[in-house]
Amino acid sequence: MAVGTYALTSLANLKAYLGISGTDDDVILEKCIDRATAIIESHCDRKLKARTFFDFLMPEGDRTVRTEEFPIVSIDTIAFGSQTSFSVSSDTASSDVVATVGFDGLTLRLYKVESDGTTTTATLAATSYATTSALVNQINSAVSGWSATLTKNAYTRSLYRFGGRGVIDADAQLEFPRDNVSEYRVDFESGRIHITADRFPGIRSDDAQANRFPSGFFPVFVQYTAGFETVPDDLEQVGLEVAGDIFRERLQDRTLQAESLGDYNYTQAAIADLLAERVAKLDHYREIR
Repeated sequence: MAVGTYALTSLANLKAYLGISGTDDDVILEKCIDRATAIIESHCDRKLKARTFFDFLMPEGDRTVRTEEFPIVSIDTIAFGSQTSFSVSSDTASSDVVATVGFDGLTLRLYKVESDGTTTTATLAATSYATTSALVNQINSAVSGWSATLTKNAYTRSLYRFGGRGVIDADAQLEFPRDNVSEYRVDFESGRIHITADRFPGIRSDDAQANRFPSGFFPVFVQYTAGFETVPDDLEQVGLEVAGDIFRERLQDRTLQAESLGDYNYTQAAIADLLAERVAKLDHYREIR
C-alpha cells in the first residue's frame, strides 16, 4: 500500500515528524495521511493538490466565470454551445417497458426493463472510451439490445450530463459544447475566466449583451488542471499534525478526560477539539462560496 496520489505529505515525512524509524506501523501511518488529507480538504472545501478537473459551470450570462478549483495550472479547453455527437436507441423499443440512457460525466448508463420483466444495465466508463467514436463502436459491438449512431466525434468527458432519458418513443441525442474558439483572459491564481470576444455571437457585437457566456443550466465546459503542484509548507505541516493526532489517538483511553496525582494534574483534549484547532490554521485556504 502507499499514500493516495493527492496526499498532502509523505510517509517518510510523517515518520520523521513522529520520530519513528521502524516499518511496523507503515500501513497505519499511510492510512492516517490519507484520512488527514480528507479532513483538511473537507474543511477547506476544495481539492488542494494539483489534478485535472472536468467542470460544467453556470455563468448566468456574465462575462466572467470562476472554476470550481484553483489556482489554475493549465487549461485544456473552454467550450459552450451544443452539437449532437451521437444517438442511442433500443433494439427492442417496441416491446420494452422502460429503456433509458444517462451520462453523469464519468459513465454512460443504458438501462432497460424488457417485456418479460427482465432488467439489464450496461455501463461504459468515459476513462475507457475517451472519444464518442470509441463509445459508439463499443455499444454496437458489445452491448446487446442497444445501437448507436455517430454524428460528430467528440471528447467523451465533455458530453452534457443527464439521466433517465427515455428512448422508447425517440432516440436519445447526446450533445457536447461545440464552441471552443472564443477569446478569453484568465486569472490563474483565482480561477477566473473572462470572455473578451465570442467567435459565434448570437446577437450583434455592439449589443450590451454581446460577448458574454451563455445563460442556462451549466452550459460552459472547462477541462483544466488546478491545485498546488508543490504543497505549501504550512499546508503540509497541518497535514503532519492531523495525521499524527489520528495515529496517536488510537492508543489513547477515550474515556479518560482528566486525572490527578498529588500536585500533578493532566487534562486530555478531545480528539475532535484537537483536530478543529489544527485545521483552523488553514482558514485562509478555505473556499468561500
